[in-house]
Amino acid sequence: MIVKRLPLFVTSRPAAVVLATAFAGFALSEYRMGKRRPRAGSVNRDNGSGRAVGRGLALAYGGGLVLSVASPATVINRHRRTIFVVGLTTAALGQALRLASARKLGESFTFKVHTHPEQLVVQTGPYRLIRHPSYTGALICALGFSIAYGNWLAPVMVSFLAGGYVHRIPSEESAMLEGIGEGYAEYMTRSKRLIPFIF
Repeated sequence: MIVKRLPLFVTSRPAAVVLATAFAGFALSEYRMGKRRPRAGSVNRDNGSGRAVGRGLALAYGGGLVLSVASPATVINRHRRTIFVVGLTTAALGQALRLASARKLGESFTFKVHTHPEQLVVQTGPYRLIRHPSYTGALICALGFSIAYGNWLAPVMVSFLAGGYVHRIPSEESAMLEGIGEGYAEYMTRSKRLIPFIF
């Protein structure tokens, strides 16, 4: 009975290996993106907003993992393998969107908010309908991992990451308006922040 009240990645060695491998792949891709440096002449306009996102990431991934083990009463017992696979597939799709967004921005993509006098407003690809597709991808990825954790409470922890982005986005958009100007203001009028046509 106790075994059944633990997440799949705890009771199944193959599931644990798959989860660890998936997380290692995620961490490696983030590390590579984080190595990007701003263009020469860029202005740092981060204003510490990255710290809110960092806290959200820690709570979504680490907090969700701990909670999934520490709260056996809310462990999902039915269709555990299916939920595990769906979760990791969702995470992979989210990270794919994030990587595609970073690739589209090219050298303008950095973990901290920077603007450059010659920076252009990217409005194609993932940026055609939403202004922050890399954040959307990050949230989908975190949600996917939390689903794979196999506990009803784990996805709740993603709300902390969402809160971090909600805190960061206005600061980032203010920086874009100040650094880029009218082009970004016009782009804002016909795009949403995170969810196409909705928000």
